Parts: sequence; structure tokens; C-alpha cells
Amino acid sequence: MRNNYSRLTATAGLLAAGALVLTACSGTASSDGGGAASDLPESVDLKGQTVASLFTSLNNDYYSSWDQGAQRAVEAFNGEYVAMTNEGDPATQISQFQQQVDAGVKIIFVTAPDPSSVGEMARIANENDVCFANTWESVPWESPFDFGDQYVTYHSNHSYQAAYDTVVSLFDEMGGEGNFVHLTGHPGSTPDTQRTLAVDDALKEYPDITLVDRQPGEWNRDDSRNAMAGIISRSGKDIDGVFGQNDDVAIGALNALTEAGIEDVPITGMDGNEGTMELIQAGDIYGAYSSLPQWSAGFSFVQALDACMSGETPAPLNRQLWSGGIFVTADNVDEYLDTYVGDNDPYDWVKMSRVAYPDDWDPQNKVEVLNMEEMWSWEPQPAGYELPEEYSAALPELDATNAEWDEHWKLLRRD
Repeated sequence: MRNNYSRLTATAGLLAAGALVLTACSGTASSDGGGAASDLPESVDLKGQTVASLFTSLNNDYYSSWDQGAQRAVEAFNGEYVAMTNEGDPATQISQFQQQVDAGVKIIFVTAPDPSSVGEMARIANENDVCFANTWESVPWESPFDFGDQYVTYHSNHSYQAAYDTVVSLFDEMGGEGNFVHLTGHPGSTPDTQRTLAVDDALKEYPDITLVDRQPGEWNRDDSRNAMAGIISRSGKDIDGVFGQNDDVAIGALNALTEAGIEDVPITGMDGNEGTMELIQAGDIYGAYSSLPQWSAGFSFVQALDACMSGETPAPLNRQLWSGGIFVTADNVDEYLDTYVGDNDPYDWVKMSRVAYPDDWDPQNKVEVLNMEEMWSWEPQPAGYELPEEYSAALPELDATNAEWDEHWKLLRRD
């Protein structure tokens, strides 16, 4: 990886028709979180250069939070932030990515609407010396090593573990028995598949929980409301618990249950959006797992930034990472809202950077090495497949790498 810093140039308005674009000039604030640091180290000062974030939509609370964290993080490094949405169309995202590259942008971090666009963006990045970081979606058994050094990092919340812990809490809230409905997300997406596997594994451990129905909620309130209404029509009102694959799905289920006059059904979601937290406060939703969307966006950006500023590709085990989150119920919802949501910005974004703080960088969340064989255990390996050589050679250092991440986590520590 060549040092791209000297080649960073500002975007000059080459934007896709119909795409939502937000730009913000960098500000001046302290490095304690929120805004650009007045004592920003020269090694990571973007000096107004453009950084692009590509994601699905702002008509979704999760991505609104992602956008907020992304902007705050970029501005903390004196960058000019550009956001572009694809409204669920992979081809649009690829076009937007190419246009940002053509405009000279050298740091791009994304979430994809599904895995299909990731490989093409990685190819474009590698051919054009763009530092590319990707969150959530990936084709099974594919990795950054398949595309070159410019695909800096693939990062995902540990969706299987998060969903398993969430649904077990829901089953316990149901008293370990009763009729259960599972509303999924978009079939085929990476987190949807892993969350469904987690629910299935939990069901095996709770024989008195009956899966009444499972329908796709498509990550949004309208589809999930319609799906839940159909389940109620077919199966009746004897429903004791609902697992929504994300927060909007959970809220859609709640809306359908309310319209049918069904009350006091524990519902869980996964995202950690402000509206969901307010429903938890009101007692309408039992709980939701937060993958800390603002943090996820900023962390993804910082991984790409460090690679660009240093000219060095991360160590092999740091190119695929899992992160943690918080399960929120009535017991901790007030603290969560006061710390992580809306105008609250608890993160010291610059402190996340290993380039800015070589000795005392801090991820400010749980981070660990993504285990490829565990991550993709549900999908058979392609014929003749072998784990990437660099990754396999580094596996003896897995425990030490995880320990390093853990030792550096000081701010916002949750034990």
C-alpha cells in the first residue's frame, strides 16, 4: 500500500443523480469527542480533504445514526464529509463509489445493501489506490485478502452472538415457554443469515418455545407490520414473544400487534435506535441489542484513515474484525440514552487512531479478530477453497491480537 495522503484531493461535485448527499466543513473543538480536534496530530490531519461514506438510506434510524457518527468522526480529523445513499440498489452504490474515486477521493467506507456490490468496490479501490473499509456485508468465505491491500478492513458486529444472547433473554422473559414469532430482515444478507442461525440454535435449547411463524420483515417497519398482521390473521392472537431482526422490524411487529388489540407481548429488536429506546422506556418493547451504529461508522473510517495516512496495510488479523455492543432493557435504557444516542457523542474519535496515538490508541468498544471458520460455518466452502495464506499464517497470534485490543480498550469500558 502506497502512502495516499499526498494524493488526497477534494471531491468536485461528481455525484450520482438522485443520490442524497450531505457535506459538512470541518470545525474546531477538543479531542474529547465531537468535532475536529484543536490539537490534532499532523500525522492524521486531513486538512479539509474529502472522505466519502456510502450506505443504504436515511429513511432508516440505524443509518441515520451511522451517518451521524461518520460525520463526527471525519470532522474530528479535519476532513470534509460526503454521504451518499443507494436506497437498497447495489448498482447505484457501485456507480457512486466509482464517481467518488474519479473525483479523487482516497478514503471511502461503506455498508452495502447486500454482499453483491462489495467485490466490485474492492476491485475499484485496489486499482485506484483508494483506502476502502467495509462494514456488515460480505460474500461467504470472501475476504479483503482476495482483492488486495487497499481493501483495508472488513468489520462486522458479532451478529450471531448478539442475536443468540438477545433471543435467549427474550425466551427467558417469556418464562421459557409459549408461542414465538420470528420476523427476519432481507433474506441472503450477512447479518440476517447469522441472526436466523442464532435463533434456530436457541430454539433447540428451549423445547417449550414453539416457533409459530417466520416471515421476512425486509429491515423496515411497513413490510414487518404487514408480515406480522398476516401471521396474526393465520395463527390467531395467542402470541407470547416476537424477535425482530432489527429495530424497525420490531417496531413494525409492535404496530401490527397494537392494531390487533394484542398487548403485553415481549418484543426484541437489534440496532439501538433512539425511537426503540423510547419504546423500551414506555414498556412497549422488552429489549434491543445495540451494535452502536455511530461507533461502527467512525471505527470503520478510522481503520481506512490509518492505512492511508501510514501507507501501511493493517496486520493480517486486523483486516477482519468483530465488534461488540450493548443489550438494552428497562434496566439500563436511561443510561444508554444519556450516553450514546442523538446529540451525545461520547467517543474520542482521534484516540481510536493508531497513527495518531501509537502507544495508547483506544477502540472504545470491544473488538476482536473475526474467526473466518466460525463466521462462515453455515456456508459450505467453495470447491478447492483454502483460507487466505496471510490469515492462516497469522492465526498463532490470534489470542495475542485479541488481548491487544482488550488491553487498549479504556474509554467507555463495559465489564
